[in-house]
Amino acid sequence: MLRRWFTRGIAGALGVIVAAQLWALPEAARKTKSACASCHVGPAGGAELTEGGKAWKTAGKPPAPAKAAVYLGSGKCKSCHITQHNAWAETPHANALANLRAAAPAASQAMATRLKVKLPAAPAAADACVQCHVTGFQIAGGYPAADSARTAAVAMVGCESCHGPGSQHVTALMAEKKKTIDRGSAATCLQCHTPATSPKFNFDEWVKRGTHPLKTEG
Repeated sequence: MLRRWFTRGIAGALGVIVAAQLWALPEAARKTKSACASCHVGPAGGAELTEGGKAWKTAGKPPAPAKAAVYLGSGKCKSCHITQHNAWAETPHANALANLRAAAPAASQAMATRLKVKLPAAPAAADACVQCHVTGFQIAGGYPAADSARTAAVAMVGCESCHGPGSQHVTALMAEKKKTIDRGSAATCLQCHTPATSPKFNFDEWVKRGTHPLKTEG
């Protein structure tokens, strides 16, 4: 069903217009060239803001730079979260960039017309499209990366697209790991799943269905 929805809607064919607030992830990191931790208590983002983040949100005052967590790719998540990784691998997110590259020209143009934008090139060559089909677009460790292998590791909507860059999560002590990653939020999803690109997207319903099995507490 998910694959049929993706093909029909081809919302993933463009993923172009960002509608969330400036402080939502990861658009803010791209715009400010700042680490998530410059505004968020968690190094991978999240709802809780630092004092600097609050000041930026309310008064537009840029936060002081902070040490960045960087993207590693979903392959790094697999070693500890195999069940979740395997379930994610069956979703359109896992092939987001490949699906963008394979999008039919007519479907791409239809989406562009609906969004009232011009395609300067093929969708897979347009930054406005690519940013919603990869992980960490133009952010440290994200797409495109320093070499082809690292670029391939983030050439899809991976785990870190929802949960934030994972470098500090990977190296943290077990007791600290939850503090170094984001659980995901509607604001993150709605940067790409806008009313124009995904008119039927409902975050609450998506969470109930789950992109992958959710680990229960206790």
